[in-house]
Amino acid sequence: MSKSLINIEGLVKRFPMGNREFTALDGVDLNIEQGEFSGLVGPSGSGKTTILNIVGSLDIPSEGKVEVLGNDIATLTPKTAAKLRNKHIGFIFQTYNLLPVYTVYENIELPLLLLGYDKAKREKMIMDALEWVDLVDKRDSRPSQLSGGESQRVAVARAMVKRPEIVLADEPTANLDSKNSFNILSMMENLNKELKTTFLFATHDEKVMKYLRRKVSLVDGKIAKDERIK
Repeated sequence: MSKSLINIEGLVKRFPMGNREFTALDGVDLNIEQGEFSGLVGPSGSGKTTILNIVGSLDIPSEGKVEVLGNDIATLTPKTAAKLRNKHIGFIFQTYNLLPVYTVYENIELPLLLLGYDKAKREKMIMDALEWVDLVDKRDSRPSQLSGGESQRVAVARAMVKRPEIVLADEPTANLDSKNSFNILSMMENLNKELKTTFLFATHDEKVMKYLRRKVSLVDGKIAKDERIK
């Protein structure tokens, strides 16, 4: 039986805009179980990224409850929120966010340094991650020497290297052509199946939607449709 990793009940998120407030999320209820490959879909401004930020403990609800791996996001201190992210959640963004002065190997190593793994353990985990994304031959390259597709594969490896329970991917194919998009998505699909990692995307890219096994459609901060795809 699958266990629930993300529980969202009555989620409301407001942002100040001048002397009034903008409601980005308006009463969202959502449950994501272990091993899902699901996506929040909808136009810009529908609330997709706001949900990912709250699930990733980068933000907190204005109202309602969000539990991630049994942690109530609203009650976490900055230190416990950072601990949850570092150990259990991987992030993939549309901008690759690689550090230009570091090699591919060193970029992937960063999450493991934060977790305090010893050198031999780190090396094994990094090489595993490089094999997953088929970039062993680029381990000593710097980001400036990589194509867009290769950079995003490094970003996937960095997100996956610690084998997190949850990966949050915000428009991960936005800067890629069709071929690279499909390569990245196939790779993430394989990692989802092999490692049972739960993936939650925020996207309005049709290429991503073809891979999703569940689509949660957002309109104006509300869930308009929630469909499982065979």
